[in-house]
Amino acid sequence: MARPQRSEEITKRIIDLIVERELPPGAPMPTELSLMEDIGVSRNSIREAIKALQALGIVEIRHGYGTFVGSAGSESLQTWLLFRTRARGATDVGRLRDLLEVREMLETELTRRVATDHRPGLVEELQACVARMKRKGPDAAEADREFHDLICAEAGFDLARELTGLFWDVYRIAESELGGPASSPTATAKRHQAIVDALLLRDADAAAEAVHRHFDEVRKRAKAGPYGGFGVARPVPAAHS
Repeated sequence: MARPQRSEEITKRIIDLIVERELPPGAPMPTELSLMEDIGVSRNSIREAIKALQALGIVEIRHGYGTFVGSAGSESLQTWLLFRTRARGATDVGRLRDLLEVREMLETELTRRVATDHRPGLVEELQACVARMKRKGPDAAEADREFHDLICAEAGFDLARELTGLFWDVYRIAESELGGPASSPTATAKRHQAIVDALLLRDADAAAEAVHRHFDEVRKRAKAGPYGGFGVARPVPAAHS
């Protein structure tokens, strides 16, 4: 069996070959024999590396057909991130806090950029999401996710959009560990409405402040939960007129 460091080197080399040969998702992978010759390692070492790449979504093994370049979607990263967030036990919410902070930083900047430059129909679409949030049920949560996704999509950064969506999904799965009272549909809608109002005015500073206030509610809720100390709401400057 290849040593851990050696396995990582082989895995990296296979990734380099995919990039160098400009193999798109769905393209057949080089054969095991070809990889053995190109990298200069044993068949077992190649197979171990392929399994590692499969777990990352970089390659896809289709039984009966062969091995192909994968799409490297966020599914495998979601599994890793959820495990990392929860692995140290329900009473340790430090990693969940970190996840929230990273998501806040991304969404604040994206919303700030969108505030001064967005298509006319965006505000109307966001307003429709807010209306759905006021009703209890699964659609309210879906409207919440769609709200943030619309803003990230409008910013035009595909990677940032994918990351914020990933963080949103992982956080929703893990947030039950926070405890504390759940936010009411009315309160949730009100916080999102403040973001819409700032976008309508094309006020970047007010939009950023509204996003911060939205995330502050989660911090307050966590502090009130059974594992208090997750964090405290940071001071927010007065909104610009």
